[in-house]
Amino acid sequence: MELRTLRYFVAVAEELHFGRAAARLHMSQPPLSRAIKQLEADTGALLFARSPTGVTLTAVGTVLLDEARALLEHADRVRARVREAAGAAAITVGILGDGTDPGVARLAAAYRRTHPGIDIRVRDTDLTDPTCGLRAGLVDVALTRAPFD
Repeated sequence: MELRTLRYFVAVAEELHFGRAAARLHMSQPPLSRAIKQLEADTGALLFARSPTGVTLTAVGTVLLDEARALLEHADRVRARVREAAGAAAITVGILGDGTDPGVARLAAAYRRTHPGIDIRVRDTDLTDPTCGLRAGLVDVALTRAPFD
């Protein structure tokens, strides 16, 4: 299980509607539905009972929701403690496409000149996540293209 997928699951479980969860996550509904179906396949159990008006959690889904929330909170604490222990400030920038783009390199270099104590990391993402990982907590800043849901 990936943390990103668990974040998707928590959003659907809290919204009890795929469309609203997709809007909350700033993504389209089809990739969200695919991710949840894959999570159900990975767990070997249905997590949601689906109906035309929305979804409800199954008993297995309720257990996973509690565990996913705890795991995501722990992952956030780990990330913060490791950054603190490293003593170096860092910004992770998510971009759609190729991180070797010269424009991205120029932008990162300009930022480094004015903020020399901050490490800039560029993370490439694909078009299935137009937020570049921002909503999932994988990046601090997202450079993306509009429009998207």
